[in-house]
Amino acid sequence: MSALAKLMILTGNTVTGSDRRYSPEAESLTEWGAYVYVGADAAIIKSADLVVYSQAIPSDDPELGFCREFNVKTVRRDYFLAEVAATYDFTVAVAGTHGKTTVTAMLSKIFKESGELYTAHIGGNTFDAGNLVYKGDKFFITEACEYKRSFLALRPDVAVILNVEPDHPDTYRSKDELFAAFTSFICNLRRGGVAVVNADTEFYRMNKCTYKDMYTFSVDTPSDCRAVNIRLLSNGRYGFSILHKGYPNVDVSLKIAGKHNVQNALAAYLAATVCGLKRDVIVRGLESFGGVAGRYEFKGYCSGAEVYTDYAHHPTEIRVAVSTALASGGKGRVIAVFQPHTLSRTEALFDGFLHAFCDADAVFVFKEYKARETSGGKDAYALYEGLKERRDEVYYFDDIIALANAVTGYCAPGDVLLVLGAGDISSLASLIV
Repeated sequence: MSALAKLMILTGNTVTGSDRRYSPEAESLTEWGAYVYVGADAAIIKSADLVVYSQAIPSDDPELGFCREFNVKTVRRDYFLAEVAATYDFTVAVAGTHGKTTVTAMLSKIFKESGELYTAHIGGNTFDAGNLVYKGDKFFITEACEYKRSFLALRPDVAVILNVEPDHPDTYRSKDELFAAFTSFICNLRRGGVAVVNADTEFYRMNKCTYKDMYTFSVDTPSDCRAVNIRLLSNGRYGFSILHKGYPNVDVSLKIAGKHNVQNALAAYLAATVCGLKRDVIVRGLESFGGVAGRYEFKGYCSGAEVYTDYAHHPTEIRVAVSTALASGGKGRVIAVFQPHTLSRTEALFDGFLHAFCDADAVFVFKEYKARETSGGKDAYALYEGLKERRDEVYYFDDIIALANAVTGYCAPGDVLLVLGAGDISSLASLIV
């Protein structure tokens, strides 16, 4: 939402907006020239030409009520994003349960190196450009989120699918429903469009004969574009060679940590190639990419332990974060602090969460971030109890100060402390570093 607001400001519109509380994003928008407030304001809604609202906003929200009362035109965020994308010559939409923000940001860096006219709409803040890059109106690069099937509003020229795993039980009742949505996403391609799909996924294995305009990437499976000779460099960073049909091999060394980023880089490479960018430009962009805030981001030290924050709120993402810590850390322990995100996700993926921390030496569970939910599902204490039955060194806290004191006392030099979750747990790092 904030990146769209910035784009509207840059294209000459007056922007106002509300949220439940003030935040760094709200402060940033104020600096951009928007008027941002907390709560509901009938006078501001009454004066608006258009109100754009997120699908996370309930239908009984007071400001949506004002829109109905004053006959103010409203549009859902996903439809508004699609309208914006349609004004560009070429749209690249990046979908998947994990990695959307990183790959979108990688593509932004690659396109910057190319000198092409483009706009990048990113779901997180890069360290050098924030969450919006506005360099022109030829290419539009955006994340395509499957929540509430919002990505189906887009009509991209390139549809990137990184992976497909259950993550939104309030939207999809089964894996079949989830796969059907991603299939529809591919079917929404513009005439002449292509899909760029991870061949290592179950989704691809079930759909590989369905589309003729499909290019594949992989680290394990025969595909159009593969990573081979994958090697650990230092501090959890990886180098690899790209084996691309019809092209000589090319070597890439990443600046960011995590073996999963090899696959992310492959996706960005293949999508950029489909867009006609030169290979040397693509490699230069990948090798200079510095990451996204909150994705295995180093924050400093706590009692001698290295502290990283990561947006991981799904079992797969947690396992990846722990694996990255093991590859990049020293001889100390890997300590995980985790805040479950939404009650329904915790219940739907409960068994996965119980096994996600197997390689961590200790787990601190913090009270859940309910987000849009108020009841049902399973809470953080239920997860703590489940973990306690399976392992030692697991603790529960529902107060951030008490958690900060406990973690500070527990950490030691050489340890790696992971602060994991998509809610307000990231504030812990500010307290303890």
